[in-house]
Amino acid sequence: MHFLRTGFLLLIVASALPLGGCGFRPLYGDRGAESTVNKLADVDVSAPENDVGRLLKFSLLDRITDTGYAPASAAYKLELSPSAYTEDVAVQQNAAVTRANFVLVVPFTLVGATDGKTLFRSVARSRSSYNRVESEFANLTAAKDAQKRTAEAVADDIKLQLSVFFDRQTSAATASAK
Repeated sequence: MHFLRTGFLLLIVASALPLGGCGFRPLYGDRGAESTVNKLADVDVSAPENDVGRLLKFSLLDRITDTGYAPASAAYKLELSPSAYTEDVAVQQNAAVTRANFVLVVPFTLVGATDGKTLFRSVARSRSSYNRVESEFANLTAAKDAQKRTAEAVADDIKLQLSVFFDRQTSAATASAK
């Protein structure tokens, strides 16, 4: 048994060795001031002042900053334009809806805070399903939970897209400096 565990660990280490030669770098690895993590922490988020906008804004700030607060003097501004709707999925013969989807589509734009120049533009989207029952309180609670889950999934997607953008920007700057 001990031999199998040791062999497995050696296999993992041996398979990771070629990654160093192919240019693999961790996306969130520490590269000093130009790291993806530092650039993400320098983004202020602008969203509509409604339930979905606030959920998105604070979910994103929780993911991209250490403190969960917007930076005092951000180098970038992220403008969110969410569009949300609910669609009925399971409808019984008596027209009662038993399952619904909450859909969130968020076009977003990253701009420079000083010059307002558009740096990156994309769209993130997600959907969450929830059951509808006879209790209106249960329906409201389920719908709010679906909104929260969907906003968190969209925030994760936006963070990933921004991270890839910043990483490619840093890689291009490093390559041109050589």
